[in-house]
Amino acid sequence: MMEIKIELGEIGKFIGKYSLGRDNGNGSLHFLRIKIPAGQITSDKLREIAKLSRKYGRGYAEITDRQDIQLHWIDSEKALEIFEELYSLGYTTDLCGQGFSGACYGDVRNIVSCPLSGKISDFDVAKHAKELTEFFSGNPEFIDLPRKFKIAFTGCGGDCVRLGINDLGMYGVELDGRRGFVPFVGGSIGASHPGPTLAKNLGVFVPEEKVFEFVKAVVEIHRDHSSRESKAKARFKNLVNSWGIEKLRSVIEEKIGKLERVEGIELRHADHNGSGEQVNGLYYYTLPIIGGVLNAEKLEFIADMADKHGEGEVRLTPQQNVTFVDVKDVEKLRRDLEKTFEIREGQVYYNSIACASNFCGKTRDVHAKDLLRKLIEVCERKGVKDIRINVSGCHNDCGCVNVAEFGFIARMVRKNGKVVQGYDIYIGGDFAKLKMSKPYKTGLTAEEVIEEFEKLISR
Repeated sequence: MMEIKIELGEIGKFIGKYSLGRDNGNGSLHFLRIKIPAGQITSDKLREIAKLSRKYGRGYAEITDRQDIQLHWIDSEKALEIFEELYSLGYTTDLCGQGFSGACYGDVRNIVSCPLSGKISDFDVAKHAKELTEFFSGNPEFIDLPRKFKIAFTGCGGDCVRLGINDLGMYGVELDGRRGFVPFVGGSIGASHPGPTLAKNLGVFVPEEKVFEFVKAVVEIHRDHSSRESKAKARFKNLVNSWGIEKLRSVIEEKIGKLERVEGIELRHADHNGSGEQVNGLYYYTLPIIGGVLNAEKLEFIADMADKHGEGEVRLTPQQNVTFVDVKDVEKLRRDLEKTFEIREGQVYYNSIACASNFCGKTRDVHAKDLLRKLIEVCERKGVKDIRINVSGCHNDCGCVNVAEFGFIARMVRKNGKVVQGYDIYIGGDFAKLKMSKPYKTGLTAEEVIEEFEKLISR
């Protein structure tokens, strides 16, 4: 048999680190999801992404609920060109395994971190997220996982990153004067087998010095033992449910040694809305961005504000917002921001999220982000501010409806002989309490959803 060798040359640096995702709406065929490690980005790099948005993506950009920046309308023929520009910036992308029907080519997605890591305490959990992102991105040993693998870190004393919906959520604690993490495993609220599942407490303490080898061991277990029978059964939650916590813990300890047992750890809510003081005497300020929707001009404006009022850094949040850090004068920053953004206070603005169903083609009008805006208008009309609204365009639940206080999942419904865009209403979820939302009413048109929602918040 003749051996064929292919010289990849310069293109080799893109293998396993870059891909385009598939779009099917708004005339967009491909999207680009840029990993922003731990959500931390400098003003200079934000301006460069604004240029990419303008050059390749019609000037549009959005923050995802995993602290990425996503561009749309990407021309596949210019993929290598845009990958080269990302490479020069030091950024990679999610691998987006949509094009593969089987259980293969999963990767470790952008590792989420508390947006105020190292700012409201000196517990810097983001350093672990960044180190692990660097290790897993493009690593040939970890670019053929059965399915994608999602990781989140928090160390602010609460859950600001929705730990329970991740394959691996690392909850920062202090035990007998030592810092480390209590892991939560097997979360995933999409429709894949065995259905929406919240992560379970592994019941161990992982000291900071063992974080890297612990996370690597868990991802290896997913790679080597999660089902490759079908894509629907390939998420890590399926293995956790099949093995149980005790077996999983035992296999991890075979790899890295015994871990101290801990009990009585419960998650609690934390958010970083509005402003607050940092440990260095400066301040942070979070700017609410409804649905994470921005454009090139706003990205550049945010970068300018980060330079003018801070040290040239912002943090993207899992709530699709932007947090300014090291701010000298919050009121001056806010006054400047109001020249471009309409800033409104209240949890409904800060903590509500919606997916990009208008681009992935999973919805017709009314799309997820549009419905979120309409629901917020209802809240304004009724004077309700302190609720969380989550909207997803399908049962893959990118908008985290299954842990929502008020959630809406899109579906097509038949009304008056026509098939139109509809939604199911879910209520009562709480991600920090590891509590799933429950179906309230199903098969409603968008107009009926708005009427029903108004009744719900009027009670």
